[in-house]
Amino acid sequence: MVLEYTKEFDPATAAPGDGARDSGYATDDEVYVFDDESVVLAVNVALKTGRPLLLFGPPGSGKSSLAPNVARILGWDYSAHVVTARTEPEDLLWRFDALKRLNDAQANRLDDDIERYYTKGPLWRAFAAASGKRSVVLIDEIDKADPDLPNSLLGPLGSLSFPVPWNDRDTVAAHPEKAPFVVITTNDERELPRPFVRRCVVHELSPPTRSHLLRVAGTHLRDEYDEHLAGQVADHILAVREEMTDPSGGPSTAEYLDALKACRQLGVAPGTEAWRRLEAITLRKRREGLEPAR
Repeated sequence: MVLEYTKEFDPATAAPGDGARDSGYATDDEVYVFDDESVVLAVNVALKTGRPLLLFGPPGSGKSSLAPNVARILGWDYSAHVVTARTEPEDLLWRFDALKRLNDAQANRLDDDIERYYTKGPLWRAFAAASGKRSVVLIDEIDKADPDLPNSLLGPLGSLSFPVPWNDRDTVAAHPEKAPFVVITTNDERELPRPFVRRCVVHELSPPTRSHLLRVAGTHLRDEYDEHLAGQVADHILAVREEMTDPSGGPSTAEYLDALKACRQLGVAPGTEAWRRLEAITLRKRREGLEPAR
């Protein structure tokens, strides 16, 4: 299905192999298979509305690799911040180095310019557009953080501005023509605050289909792509998912590529004893309810 509309972001404009290295396998931030028109539409809606793009989807569905590939195709700067349980709201805007300031004070070399003790975070750098280029910012796995984190981002992401920490009279604000594109991912392990979700463009990525896996394999393996082998491994992954109560927790696209590369490099054929052992360490990985194949 092809959707007709004016696109600011159009992956079809990227030349084949754009961003990929001359030799070896392509990495996740070098290629991305945009074979779902709804994903492209979601990116364009977020770009035109200035809203963050919030991506749901099972692990391995491509949430984290979308942002660097959008940046690559558009020719924009790119930065990422992986959220953890310890991430604080300020980490995305700035960090104040209190220890350095204390050490400087004790050593009688305290700098009167308090700004020197602040480190600019990814949103600060993106809003300021110091390089002169627009930016794509990835905030990865936001559901790992306390609910205060997404709530605290409502203001900065809504207005694309925030006050500088040492002077409330001044603000860091994105120029309307250089506003960043913010991509936020979640594995849905914790429910996000509804006000936050309402202020995002939301898209849910589905587990990859067989045809998608084959396209991903061809894009990543390039000259070493073996369609027959790729199809065998893809069929096996889909069969493994069917064994699971929650298929979304099955082997990811990255694990599929690992198994496929291992088969290719080691000369392992699906169905052999070597394959059964390889499958256990690359695909099943002691997942609940999945016993190693015998």
